[in-house]
Amino acid sequence: MKRKIAYILTLLLLCGWSLGAQQLRTLRGLVATPDGQVIPNAILKADGIDEPFQAGRTGQFEIRVPFSCQKLTAYVDGYAPLTLEISSGYLLFKMKPDSPADAAAPVVAGGTAASAAQAASQAQAQTEKEALAREKAEREAREKAEAEAKAKAQAKAKAEQEVKAKQSAQAQAGTQRFKERGLMHSFDFSYAYQFYSGQIVYVNSGIRNYSSLHPLQLTYSIGWRFNRMFSVSGGIGFLYNTVSLERNGDRIETELYGDKTPRRFDIPVFVSGRCHFGNGQVLPYLTLSGGIYAMSLAPLLDVGVGASFRLGGSLALNLAVSARNTPWPQYTRSGFEGYPFSRIVPAVTLGVSF
Repeated sequence: MKRKIAYILTLLLLCGWSLGAQQLRTLRGLVATPDGQVIPNAILKADGIDEPFQAGRTGQFEIRVPFSCQKLTAYVDGYAPLTLEISSGYLLFKMKPDSPADAAAPVVAGGTAASAAQAASQAQAQTEKEALAREKAEREAREKAEAEAKAKAQAKAKAEQEVKAKQSAQAQAGTQRFKERGLMHSFDFSYAYQFYSGQIVYVNSGIRNYSSLHPLQLTYSIGWRFNRMFSVSGGIGFLYNTVSLERNGDRIETELYGDKTPRRFDIPVFVSGRCHFGNGQVLPYLTLSGGIYAMSLAPLLDVGVGASFRLGGSLALNLAVSARNTPWPQYTRSGFEGYPFSRIVPAVTLGVSF
C-alpha cells in the first residue's frame, strides 16, 4: 500500500515538472548599436516578470521566460529603451541614442530601484560635467580672443610708436643736416703776447729799453658751412696793438730798430677756411686765414689748431692757438735797411659760432 502511494506521488511530481518545463521557453539575442557596435551589460525586462535580466559583456543574452510573455524591453544608459515582440527565439536589439534623462528612466520595479537611481545620478553627474566642460571651453575661447585682441592692440600701438620715432628721427636728421649746412656766423676774440728781448731796442742816453708786444683782436665773420667737416668764411675785425717798455742795462745796442709808437690800431680783413675732424661733440680742427691789414696795408696770415665744442644744433664754442703776423711794429735789421720785417706772434683765440 505504501509503495503504491509513493509511486503515485512520484508520478504526479514528474508530471508537474514536465508541465512546468513546457511553459518556459528560451530566448537568445544581442544588444548593439544601429551600426553593429556591441553594447555590454544591458538590462532586459520581460512583461509580466518583475525580476529583470542582464546581458553579458559581449552584448549577448540567453534567458528563459514563460510562453505568456509576449514582449521584451532592453534598457541601456544613454540610449532610448527598445521593446521587441517575441516572435521567435532570437531577438536583435538595435539601440538608438537618446537624452540622458530618457536613458536613465526606471527599468525595473522592486529590487532594481537602487540601480535606476544610481543610473540617474550618474547621468546627472555626466550632464553637469559636460556643462562645466562647455563653460570652461567658452571661457578659454573668450580669454583667448581677448588675449589676441590685446596682442593686436599692443602690436598696433608699438607699430605706431615706431613710425612716430622714425618720423621724429627723420625730422631730427633733416634739422641736423640743415644746421650743419648753411650760413655760419662767428665772433672771435684773441690775445697775443711776445717779449722782444734783444730784438726791439729803443736807445735813450745809452740805456737799452726792451719792448713786450700785446696785440688784442676782435673779429666777426660770416660764411658757409658745407658740411660738418668744412667751412669757408670772410670777415673783418679790430686790432689794438700795445707795446710795454722795460729798461735794462746801460749799454747802447743798435742791432735792431723798431717803431717807437706805444700803441696802434688797425683793421684786419681776411678770408678763413676751417677743416674739422671726427664726428662727436668735440671736433678738432685746422684753420688757415689770409688777408690784409687795411690801415697799414701789411699782409695778414694766421695758421692755427683748435677744437670746437658743440653746444647743440649749430651752436659751438671754439678754442684755438695760432701763429700770426702782426703789422706793427715793423723793424729792420742792421745791414737790411729798407726791408721791413713783420712780427710773428703766438695767439690764443676764444670764439663762438652759430
